[in-house]
Amino acid sequence: MSNKKLLLTGLVLLVLFIVIFLLVNLNISNSFDLTVFKLINEKWSVNALDPFFAAVAIYGREYFWVPVVLLMWILGSAFNNEKAKKGALMLIIVFIAIIIIGLSLKAVYYRPRPFLNPLLSSIDHILVPKDLDSSFPSGHALIVAGGAVAAFLFLRKRYSIPLVIEAALVSYSRVYVGVHYPTDVIAGVVLGAAIAFIICSILLNSKYFNKLYEMVDNIYRKILRSVRLIK
Repeated sequence: MSNKKLLLTGLVLLVLFIVIFLLVNLNISNSFDLTVFKLINEKWSVNALDPFFAAVAIYGREYFWVPVVLLMWILGSAFNNEKAKKGALMLIIVFIAIIIIGLSLKAVYYRPRPFLNPLLSSIDHILVPKDLDSSFPSGHALIVAGGAVAAFLFLRKRYSIPLVIEAALVSYSRVYVGVHYPTDVIAGVVLGAAIAFIICSILLNSKYFNKLYEMVDNIYRKILRSVRLIK
C-alpha cells in the first residue's frame, strides 16, 4: 500500500471516529450501546469462557504487545529481517502516539463506565477491576488496534493475522467483562487504526525514520558486542 493510500485510509478512519464521538456525545448511540452491551455482557456470556475473556481483557494489551515488539526486533536481528525490525520501531512510535492521544482524550472528555449507568444497575457480570476513568474511548482497543495495523503492514500474513485476531479478542473482551460500551471499543479501534495508518504514511521511507532506525540498531549491536554475543 502506497503512502498516499495509507494516509487516505487514516484520514477516513479519523473522520469516522469524529462521527462516532458526536453520536456518543449527543446521546444518539445510547439505545445501540445499551442493547448491544446487554447482549454481549449478559445473553452471550458463557461461564466457561469467563476466565479466558477476563485474562484477555487484563493481559492482552501491554503484557502481550511489549513482548511482540521485543520479539520482532530480536528475531528480526537474528534472521537479518530489516522490515521486521523497522516494524518493531514503528510499533513503539505508534504506541507512544496512541498513549498520548488516548490519555488526552480521556482527560478532556469524560463518559461514565457502564457499571455506573443507572439503566445497567442490575448488571453484575463485571469480571475485572472497575476503573473509574473515562470509558470513551477504550484505551485497550486503541492500543491493540494500532498495533495490529502496524504489524499487518510490516509482517507476513501468517504472523500478522494472529495478532489481528488477538486485537479483536481484546476489543470484544472489554465489553464482555463489563467495563466498556460497544461504541467505546469501536471508537478505540477506529482511532487506533487511524493513528497507525497516518503515522506509517508519514514515516515510511522517511529519512528521519531511517536515521532513527540506524541509530537504534547501532546501539543494539553495541550492547550485544559489549556482552560478546556478536563479533
